[in-house]
Amino acid sequence: MKKFNLLLALLLACGFSYNSIAQNKDYKWLFGFGTHGPQMTINDGGFFKQYSKINQWNLLPGIGKVWVDKAFGNSFTVGTQISIGLASRNPTLLQENIFFLDWDINAKYRFANGYILHTKCWFDPYVIGGVGLMHFKEATNTTAEIGVGTNLWITKKLGFNVQTSYNKAIKGTSYMHHALGLVVRLGKGPDKDKDGVPDSEDECPNEPGTSATNGCPDTDGDGILDKADLCPDLAGLVLYAGCPDTDGDGITDADDACPTVAGPEISKGCPDSDGDGVLDFEDTCPKTIGTKAMKGCPDKDGDGIADAEDKCPDVFGAMKNMGCPSDDSKKTLQEKINFASQSIQFEAGLSIISKKSYKVLDEIVDIMKANPSSKFTINGHTDNVGSSSKNIDLSAKRSAAVMNYFLAKGVSYARLRSSGYGDAMPISNNNTSEGRAKNRRVDILLRD
Repeated sequence: MKKFNLLLALLLACGFSYNSIAQNKDYKWLFGFGTHGPQMTINDGGFFKQYSKINQWNLLPGIGKVWVDKAFGNSFTVGTQISIGLASRNPTLLQENIFFLDWDINAKYRFANGYILHTKCWFDPYVIGGVGLMHFKEATNTTAEIGVGTNLWITKKLGFNVQTSYNKAIKGTSYMHHALGLVVRLGKGPDKDKDGVPDSEDECPNEPGTSATNGCPDTDGDGILDKADLCPDLAGLVLYAGCPDTDGDGITDADDACPTVAGPEISKGCPDSDGDGVLDFEDTCPKTIGTKAMKGCPDKDGDGIADAEDKCPDVFGAMKNMGCPSDDSKKTLQEKINFASQSIQFEAGLSIISKKSYKVLDEIVDIMKANPSSKFTINGHTDNVGSSSKNIDLSAKRSAAVMNYFLAKGVSYARLRSSGYGDAMPISNNNTSEGRAKNRRVDILLRD
């Protein structure tokens, strides 16, 4: 039972050991050498009783047997073996040793053939049958051979061999023939892609690779096979499926607008040191918060002149005065506000600001904040449709709504004032629809 369990364990080990090593059709030639011993008394009494008498095996010290096999597929090999030594009919008695020679041509059926055991199994048993000649006691006789053996592979090409066979002599003495030796397999199987890795071991048999990568290509040498590498021509990282991230910012070079300088993903890998939304490579003042209009430099008074070049950085000024106010600077500021305020609209007949006016109101807020010393009056006006009292009330509410918007955006209350004039101050003819539309307005005026 114990022997059966051991055999079963070997079979299971080979069945599941796909990375083991065994002879197969890709190594067609096998060469073996070792010691041997003919047992000449095997028929003197019970067969198995005699077999177990190891002291009658005539084991030869040193090398006395050599053999060569050629594989045909994974199951069959054909070969020849020759054994030379000395033998005695009964070596336990004091008898003269007699010259012995055995030469056989045989065939083997291997069990590590992919049907019974895996072709790469280290345990490589077989049965053997053949015919040959035996010379003993100055007589040469024909023999028929049948036996069993196994190769035990310790590397891809080197292993041990154990074999025992019964050689039936047509005339003369029949005998058991025991052998122990080393085996070396030679040859290499097909290699379609000519990369030096046989197809049987090549995970990419149609693409040249290296033995280190099991025959698969790794063009950029980054340790990630081309078939799994999103950037096969550029050395990269496993984390990014083989693509490089030169600056280590977590954005692969292919998607990084600044691949050699680390930056956040929101700016496509480019740095923005001052966080003003202008990337460093476009930012004239990369360490100071600025605006895109000023190429990243600050312009506190909003006069279009960067603070570094503005002689009066806190007061809206003119370019010709290096940023300081001139006689026409107030006029320019008023013109900006007038142009923007023309787009302020309300819900029909109400004092609710239309949402599409928020953008223009925000632009006016920016102008006010850029000119912190300026003060403003917000005046509401209507056309002449309806009673004067209702028009005055509506215009006052609309100017107050605009003022409240500015207050909510952080403009100081001390800088603002609002009034409503109804239809008392038209700027166009109320007899036409176009004229009435122009009269429905909110004016924002600079005041001293």
